Amino acid sequence: MTGAPTRRLPVPTPPVTWETVTSYLERLAVTNHTPVRDIEAAIDASPDKVSYSHTRTLNLDKLSALTGRPADHLRRVLPELRQPAPRWWLFQAFPRPACPPCVRRHRGGTVHRYYPHHVTTCVKHNLWLGTRAPAATAWPVTDHAINVKRLPEIKTAQIRHRRLVRRYGQTAVLIATAAAFDAWEYIHGRYVGHSQSQRLTVLRPAAPQYHSQDPAFHAANYPEIIAAASLFVTRHWQIQAISPMTQGQAGAAFCNLLDLSMRYDPWPPGHRSRLAILIENHIRPYSTHHNKISSAGISYTGPQPGWTTQ
Repeated sequence: MTGAPTRRLPVPTPPVTWETVTSYLERLAVTNHTPVRDIEAAIDASPDKVSYSHTRTLNLDKLSALTGRPADHLRRVLPELRQPAPRWWLFQAFPRPACPPCVRRHRGGTVHRYYPHHVTTCVKHNLWLGTRAPAATAWPVTDHAINVKRLPEIKTAQIRHRRLVRRYGQTAVLIATAAAFDAWEYIHGRYVGHSQSQRLTVLRPAAPQYHSQDPAFHAANYPEIIAAASLFVTRHWQIQAISPMTQGQAGAAFCNLLDLSMRYDPWPPGHRSRLAILIENHIRPYSTHHNKISSAGISYTGPQPGWTTQ
């Protein structure tokens, strides 16, 4: 096939839910044996991105004609094309490769998707997909998906995470998970406890050392993050955490869930630690917009979309 395609493609491979536009166009090009530049020219795509914040445009009607799929369907499946724009802060900071077994029937190469914050593991195939918390920048799992079958507590934490979202909503659980993650970082820094070290030995048996942005490092402490978040999200605990009479007990209960091998009191007598302030900031009311959630200087913006419609 040569030149810019002007009619429906011979192989109009379907898009995958939450897929990036770039991923979809590249797969269309591969399955139809044509340069991706020809695909872009056929849909009146604007020039390449010149910066991370730059957004390219395309003609949705022409993409619909090219693939034979209704424009409404493309908007629903490809988040970047939705109008109005989705609440991007509900998605992880970067697109990530999809679970290979889940998208095996989709031809054209690796499928990259925007995952919501609460989707970190494929519970069907026991594969770690994401990162442990908002604004955490674990490397994308590209070369070899991380199999967590030998660590059932990670799958259990993912199921629990999704149930929390169904019960309390995405925003509340996002804040709770962010608080747990920030508290973990404050308590542990780049180090891990005994349980996390054992999990890393299973996930990275040959690694002499671990990087804090290694997705396996995130998977290793994910169960503790979700255990603490499940306490933080409850209104009963939040009331205790802001009451002078009970905040010490509430803070200790929260931090002990982040590592059961230690006793940690974030509110020693006569002293308010940075950790206590961190927890209180996350409990405060927050404001949301289509591209940002913020509270007391805490802000999560989600990914920067690469495309939009003309």
